[in-house]
Amino acid sequence: MIDEQNFKKILVPVDGSHSCLNAKMLASSIARKFKSKVTVVHVISHEFMHPELKAQYQLPPSILHRVDELYLQAGKKIIRNAEEMFREAKIDIDSRLVTYEDPAEFILQLVKDEGYDLVVIGNRAETQSERYSLGSVTEKVARHAECPVLIVKQKPKVEKILTAVDGSKHADKALEYAVQLANNYSANLALLHVEEDKLVRIGGPQVVDCVGTVGECILKDASTKAKGVSFDKFLKFGSPAEVIIKVAKKANVDIIVVGSRGLSSVRRYLLGSVSDDISMHAKSSVLIVR
Repeated sequence: MIDEQNFKKILVPVDGSHSCLNAKMLASSIARKFKSKVTVVHVISHEFMHPELKAQYQLPPSILHRVDELYLQAGKKIIRNAEEMFREAKIDIDSRLVTYEDPAEFILQLVKDEGYDLVVIGNRAETQSERYSLGSVTEKVARHAECPVLIVKQKPKVEKILTAVDGSKHADKALEYAVQLANNYSANLALLHVEEDKLVRIGGPQVVDCVGTVGECILKDASTKAKGVSFDKFLKFGSPAEVIIKVAKKANVDIIVVGSRGLSSVRRYLLGSVSDDISMHAKSSVLIVR
């Protein structure tokens, strides 16, 4: 089992969006479960910060100063609202309000410098058609942060958790996080192993039997690590990302937990691309574990 200290310092980037509200609510829930300290950060970044745009618009300093003031006031309100929400939940809260050209770069550096255990961030997409896709800041943070990143895409409910297992150390780490969350939330855990369907097409029935046996062994090993929680096991064939997303959608999973990289039991592949696809296209919230 993982040490609950891994959830003690949580960073929550805030921007006032609806997806950010869901992220704050889920971060608050996790913080209460694990007695975590939360830092909320808002990074002020607007087009007139870039020198080339200042020159292009040729705006007088008085107008630029007024724009800066408006962004600053909006940022203060965002931080104040976040602080009030966490304090009402009796959570130890700290806040940062900074001006920086690249919000994602600042967040990544903050994670590195301050040693956060978890980043909880909204997916940032605001339109109906883009609701489950990622904003550029979230995508960059999810790919490059040195700690696990929880991308929140829906209401903060933790009743059903799915984790993909493949026998790799990264997948095992993801499993540990999934089990820890399932334990604390009394949630149902789905253990899913996916073998790529191209192996079946190329190898025929004998390969299917062999791969299936290996998959069953991986699931059996994962089951021993999930003792104490309610879980189901699934062995599927197909494109890993597509299958994970499909199973999660059918089961109405609240959080998908995946490792940032993995190693297939039969064929080596980077789970990095799988976690990217899941982060981009899943309707469930996604926890990427490193």
